[in-house]
Amino acid sequence: MRKSVLLPALAVAGGIVGLLVRRVYLANGFEVGTGLPIAGAPSLWAMALVAVAVVVVLAVLSAGKHRNFDRCYAEAFLPRSPLCLTFQLAGVVLLAIGGFLALAHWVQSPVTDLGQRTVSIAWAGLGILALLAAAGIYFVTLKMRRGQPILTAWVTLPGFAGCLWIMSNYYESWAANPVLGQYLIPMLGALLSMLACFFMGGFAFEKGRVTVTLTLALAGGALNLMSLADGLPLADTALYLGMTFYLLASASALADSDARPEAAPTCSAHCETCAGCAPMGTLPPKEEKKKKSGGAAS
Repeated sequence: MRKSVLLPALAVAGGIVGLLVRRVYLANGFEVGTGLPIAGAPSLWAMALVAVAVVVVLAVLSAGKHRNFDRCYAEAFLPRSPLCLTFQLAGVVLLAIGGFLALAHWVQSPVTDLGQRTVSIAWAGLGILALLAAAGIYFVTLKMRRGQPILTAWVTLPGFAGCLWIMSNYYESWAANPVLGQYLIPMLGALLSMLACFFMGGFAFEKGRVTVTLTLALAGGALNLMSLADGLPLADTALYLGMTFYLLASASALADSDARPEAAPTCSAHCETCAGCAPMGTLPPKEEKKKKSGGAAS
């Protein structure tokens, strides 16, 4: 089986198993009367073992000799298969829904006597950036499918949205929760998602790190699925699912591109013949020629 199919399938399978084990832990790992965690609960160790095993397996399978994707985002993440494209667009829709709900969560929050909202302003920033990230993923995917140059600024937006996602949850729930077992998996899922998005964006600006990017994207997707066992608010649920679809689709596209023969010459940041790899603000070759000829005529 090709890695472009095997790796996301294993991430989904591991995430579902972890989700079920986490449900058992949340139902049986705490005292009935006090709600305090039971020390050494078997379900806690089972959840930790599954999470670690899934990450290790995905990291081992992601390792190996890889192609050089030096400043060539489009060549690395072009979704060639219909299933990969479907996952990518599903991520766009869910991230947009999550962004709208996060923004609504902040707008509808009560205002104190001091004129401050009870919900952190980070939720408003998260909502705006999640909407922009969804638009960015859509436009970048559309440009790549058409073989047109992309605006590299778009590919950085999911990472910044992930940063505000962590801040929003930290201020509202994680910092006030004394039980590590209750918030560690969701926190790690969001953290790995953010790092994966930044490493993916790095393909547009520097040498792409395939092993690390694959590991972070796949592990982030798996842990995001495990986090759904917590019965999260709708905004978080949409964001966890949206990130999962986006990361797994990107990992599949990267594994598929990595398995293909490397084109010669190697694409660089200023390659005028490789559609989709032009740096930010660079015109396609035909438009550049028209601009030059028009300037010469004048």
